[in-house]
Amino acid sequence: MIITKVEPIMLCYEPERAPRDGLANIPTRDVFLVRIHTDEGITGIGEGFALGSLRSTAVLVEETLAPLIVGQDPTMIEALWNKMYQQTFRYGRRGILIAGLSAIDLALWDILGKKTGLPVYKLLGGAHDSLIPYASAGYYMEGKTASDLAAEAVSYKEMGFGIMKMKIGGASIREDQERIHAVRVATGDDFKLAVDANNAYDFQDALTMGRFCDKEGIFFFEEPLSSDFMEDSRRLAEAVDVPIAGYETQLTRYGMRDFIVHHGVDIVQVDAIWSGGLTDCRKTAHIASTWNKMIIPHFSAGVVSLAANIHLGMGVENCKYMEYTLDMNPMRDELGMNRIQMENSVVKVPDTPGLGVELNEDVLNKYKITC
Repeated sequence: MIITKVEPIMLCYEPERAPRDGLANIPTRDVFLVRIHTDEGITGIGEGFALGSLRSTAVLVEETLAPLIVGQDPTMIEALWNKMYQQTFRYGRRGILIAGLSAIDLALWDILGKKTGLPVYKLLGGAHDSLIPYASAGYYMEGKTASDLAAEAVSYKEMGFGIMKMKIGGASIREDQERIHAVRVATGDDFKLAVDANNAYDFQDALTMGRFCDKEGIFFFEEPLSSDFMEDSRRLAEAVDVPIAGYETQLTRYGMRDFIVHHGVDIVQVDAIWSGGLTDCRKTAHIASTWNKMIIPHFSAGVVSLAANIHLGMGVENCKYMEYTLDMNPMRDELGMNRIQMENSVVKVPDTPGLGVELNEDVLNKYKITC
């Protein structure tokens, strides 16, 4: 079997009310897919992170990465990953190159699963049959009050979620503390609350918020600092009791290695569409396991990303939880023929070959960008 074509696909959804996290507004949900074709008729689908960079990611894949793999055996996943990584070494350590590589990598695993008749999580090792999702929400929106946020959190508890993660870092420390406390009071002690600052704080503000999180019994404090400053994250993790989680923005196992080894994080967060695909995220998970740290896969994009990150978590032993975003997002809820969602307080992928995602072509064409 050989690869005959790499087909980039660009999709964009514009919500009526754009959410905002601790770092920036999110005016669109951009989803970048690749479909890899083979001479045996087996195709693989993959996704790469491309918020605000759809066209540039597509051009990079077409001009730089596709020529490296067309004509090659798609089941030689390690060899192709290393070829793409090494031959783009001078300009591809982070950013859209790794996003494009990630999309291709997922599609290759999808092909391998379809070729062997196995779901990807079993090819990765088959450690779990399900994961516990947490409701990832609590975004800022114009006019949204702390009471509105508390009511939102209660609605997730009523849906069956036992954990929620909310956004902080986009308001004053005092306002965010009021927002956190309102959610804690509304949801009670039997509901876990995590917070995500999206890299918004400097060290002193992160320390202030970390100590407040200790008082509120917060489950974890995600990406408090820029991922450029591992030493500050280590200092913060030493100074507070709340577990420090991160950093999906620090890409590949090479980027996360020092955070793990030097205890810059307590919980390791990776995303298969950001951080080098399943091939590299699995290695990051293994490094984390060696240092007795669990991983939590990140998710905030389309259905292929959701499936891939659940496969990752179900495939490695040091994973228990999974992020599940709950904003308005047809790329998550409608793009796949079968929706992946929580049932009986867990999420799982089907035991079908590959990633188990069949795209709804009508939805794909509705949101497809062609120029």
